[in-house]
Amino acid sequence: MQEQDQAKRRQQQKRRRWNNRVTGIKVTVFFGVLLLLSLIGLLWFARPSTSTLEKRELTKFPKLTWSSFWDGSFFSGLDKWYADTYPLRESMIGAEQRLKNAYGIRGTQLSGNQNQVAETIPTGTQDLEELVKQTEATDQPTESTQETLPDGTIKAPLEQVGSIYIADHQGFGLYYFGQKNSARYCLAINSLADSLKGTANVYSLIAPISAGVMLDKSVIEQTGSSDEEEAINWMYANMDENVKTVSVFETLRAHNAEYIYFHTDHHWTALGAYYAYTDFCKAKGIEPHALSSFKTYTFPDYLGTFYSGSNQSEELGSNPDTITAYIPNGTNLMKTYMSNHDGTYTEYDWNIVFDVSDYDKSALYSTFTAGDQPYSYAHNPEIHDGSSVVLVKDSYGNAFLPFLVDHYEHIYLVDFRYYKSYCEWAGIADPSLEALVRDKGIQDVIVLNNIYNTAADELLPYLEELCKSNG
Repeated sequence: MQEQDQAKRRQQQKRRRWNNRVTGIKVTVFFGVLLLLSLIGLLWFARPSTSTLEKRELTKFPKLTWSSFWDGSFFSGLDKWYADTYPLRESMIGAEQRLKNAYGIRGTQLSGNQNQVAETIPTGTQDLEELVKQTEATDQPTESTQETLPDGTIKAPLEQVGSIYIADHQGFGLYYFGQKNSARYCLAINSLADSLKGTANVYSLIAPISAGVMLDKSVIEQTGSSDEEEAINWMYANMDENVKTVSVFETLRAHNAEYIYFHTDHHWTALGAYYAYTDFCKAKGIEPHALSSFKTYTFPDYLGTFYSGSNQSEELGSNPDTITAYIPNGTNLMKTYMSNHDGTYTEYDWNIVFDVSDYDKSALYSTFTAGDQPYSYAHNPEIHDGSSVVLVKDSYGNAFLPFLVDHYEHIYLVDFRYYKSYCEWAGIADPSLEALVRDKGIQDVIVLNNIYNTAADELLPYLEELCKSNG
């Protein structure tokens, strides 16, 4: 009996020693990992300035002043900077999403109206000045017309993942009509056309986003978002007769079984931009060039804004896009001004369609016009008639511009969101489009924006500033 008790005590002591050893190993590993992570955090040179996954600039190191030191804002800013720019942060975000995918954590399927409610779209022309002053629309909505949907229309219900909606392995954003902001957009275009009457032609091309073209109307209605075709028609009906409107919705809808919008990104593809270009040619009365006449670059494995906005959805990540870019025939050379992020700009000789084979997969859309630059210029040596055009655009215009090059001798590109900043740096006193057109002798002005940006509160002031007459 005594021997059994002694054996039992020896076994208990052995178990305690083992547990103590395991505990010691755990503590050592824990503090070792903590020390390693702390050391990595000290690698100042390894801290990123931008997030590829989230497509944004990260928090900058706070400026130390006496006031920020005493009120504590410097230290809170330091905490935010440290966490936001931690060297392994991007990998951790991706690992977290892969873990969620492994456990089958999904988004929510949409059924019925969401938090945001679209305004009804009235019929006919309106008093735009009065609408901008109003806070609510009182007109009745137009009745939807029945249409025969082509084979490419998606009827599957949407699932919300992050800030993105997914159906049939494709990401989508939603558009909500706002009468006041839509009226402001029309007034800006009308003001531009009025100031350039007798000097230049003004074309308005509003590009629908993928949801309006690709999704069945019943799916759109479930989300509570707006009918993009009706909204575009309303805006065109309220533009002055001296604005040449370019309707592209029906053409894109007719081709929606083709690859006209990216699946992991909010932009149209170059093929979608090409179909819009053919409608512009129809409005201008010129012959579009055949798609087969262009040489191309192809860039596979593109993961765009919908992928990052969906918390790196596995469904989108496993179905990356391929970018096909069509190279202009007349010239592929341009001068462009790129921001140095300190209020200054540097001039570069660049390609209109650039080989981005060695770029990060999330940045491949930069193949078109060097991305979103405030001002660019190209000269087509194959044309000698003095013809000129300025494309006033958001990022949808980037894939559209290469098709314009072969129709003009002088091609100007203005991103309305950044042009004023460029003008301030360049010492241009009058940043209006009217001044640019008169200074360069431009004959055609094309204002191309996707429909979402026609209602964007934060962007409309930039367009209004450019479109107003200073004469």
